[in-house]
Amino acid sequence: MRFIKSTRHPFTDTSRKRAAIARKQKAEREAMPLFADQIAASQRSPDDVMQARAEAWAISQHQTRMRRAANWRKARREIDAMPPRMRQKVRAAWNGAPYPADPVYLLDFLHGLRVGRYSVDDLPFTPKPVNARGHSIGHERN
Repeated sequence: MRFIKSTRHPFTDTSRKRAAIARKQKAEREAMPLFADQIAASQRSPDDVMQARAEAWAISQHQTRMRRAANWRKARREIDAMPPRMRQKVRAAWNGAPYPADPVYLLDFLHGLRVGRYSVDDLPFTPKPVNARGHSIGHERN
């Protein structure tokens, strides 16, 4: 069954991000010049901001991976609940579908089958060899 392994991107602390923090904090102080000292006292240091962003990024990435895995499990459960012949046709159709190998696309494909938008014998595409991104693999040059 086609799928795209999710990539992991570590949080990077860059000078551009730190410059953006400095600009934001300066704009906050300049928005109310009479309270600039009080606003400056309440603003966090760039190191604290970057640390909080790194922690939030790690949590976000974990939640995204967990949601993606749950979607894959949901789709596979739905396929496994089908009769054997239907399951075989659905897997063959998915492996030849022009959609990215993403659980959301698979769930949408299964939903279309379930509600009768199309059937495995009357698909909205012609199954053909595709890569994980849904691009045709065949040599179609003239």
